[in-house]
Amino acid sequence: MSDDSTRLGHALLGREATLSTSRVGRFFSSGRAALGLATTVLRGGRSVNVERLSALTSRLGELKGLGMKLGQILSYVDPNLAPEARALLSVLQTKAPASPAEAVARTLDAAFGDRAAILRAAMEPAPFAVASIGQVYRATLPEAGDVAVKVRHEGIVTAFEADFASVRGGVGLADTMLLGAAASAREAVDEVREVMLAECDFAREADHQRAFGTWLASDPTLIIPSVIDGWSTATVLTTRWEPGDSLDTFLERHPTQTERDRAGEALFRASVGGLYALGRLHADPHPGNFAFRAGRVVLYDFGCVRVFPAPITRALADLVAALRRGDGAGLEDAARRFGFNARTKEQRELLERFTRTFFQPMLVRGPSVMPPDGPVDLQRLVADKLALAKLGLPRHAMFLLRLRFGLYAVLARLGSKLDWGELEMRYSSSSLSSST
Repeated sequence: MSDDSTRLGHALLGREATLSTSRVGRFFSSGRAALGLATTVLRGGRSVNVERLSALTSRLGELKGLGMKLGQILSYVDPNLAPEARALLSVLQTKAPASPAEAVARTLDAAFGDRAAILRAAMEPAPFAVASIGQVYRATLPEAGDVAVKVRHEGIVTAFEADFASVRGGVGLADTMLLGAAASAREAVDEVREVMLAECDFAREADHQRAFGTWLASDPTLIIPSVIDGWSTATVLTTRWEPGDSLDTFLERHPTQTERDRAGEALFRASVGGLYALGRLHADPHPGNFAFRAGRVVLYDFGCVRVFPAPITRALADLVAALRRGDGAGLEDAARRFGFNARTKEQRELLERFTRTFFQPMLVRGPSVMPPDGPVDLQRLVADKLALAKLGLPRHAMFLLRLRFGLYAVLARLGSKLDWGELEMRYSSSSLSSST
């Protein structure tokens, strides 16, 4: 991480800021910050105005909500991003001005009543991480030992609602979050709104975390911090303390290819394997959501998990399998069951182009490294709104696209060299066959 981003991270975590929930205020402030980010980062090429981007990053951290999510996503999905810009935006993965202590106290009191005093006394005074929806404290509880306590930002639900209050105001942010994958502005806003508001429910997140923890309980590589039920509610989530090194620190140690492969396979298993085994897609693979420790990978933050019914996951598995064996009829059948519209010749051609581009790493035979510019062609493709409208991209596919973009980008940074298609087939066949 650069000196500029390190200084910015320390400065952000050292401040407090009351979350703005005004619809009018957020409409203008979020919109202005997003426009500034697009101008400075997306149109700046390989050069970047560090001072301007630092100010924008700081502003996005204060706003939380959609603006901060946008900065997080841009920090790892764009292979053409200048290194200075990537480093500065990556600060938003875990650092932002904290909610004031009195706001945190109100949230704890509302969640636990008289018991809140016990938790407050056990928590360190300052959070060690602040994200777009909550901030995380380290604490030591007599009955649970060392734990991490995530407290939802007071007013964050209202802030999200304000961000989505105007379709015009939310379209740019929502469409960018979905990486251009929505065929219509309304679909982009509706899908992101549903997922972001669900992410504010920590009781729902705890359910996802327990499900992944049970599934991976005996996994030799992946660690899922266990939920401490007695200290978890819809606004507070307490989990076992499971520390580890960041992706940057892991790479700075110059890991061996074996270490890179082990980490990459673990992340692929948690995301793609989780989709097939549980019908739950961990759809927020930014580097702040995992850590590395003694040959293992710790997976955090199960707020952005998209649930898929069994017929959809089976159709997806069949679609990839048909692509790998060059079975046009099988591809069309699986795509229809997945929700694509491919009745005409033009639609069928679009379907093959889209799916082959989307699943390209799965079609390479033998071990391969994810190319650092892997998502670029796919970004161009999903930006073709006319093609997506003709193809009828199903709404439930949007966060699946986001996951693949993010996962490919992280695996490219890791430099893992694996047979990705064989892994996908292994996970899908073993999970789906055992469910029949």
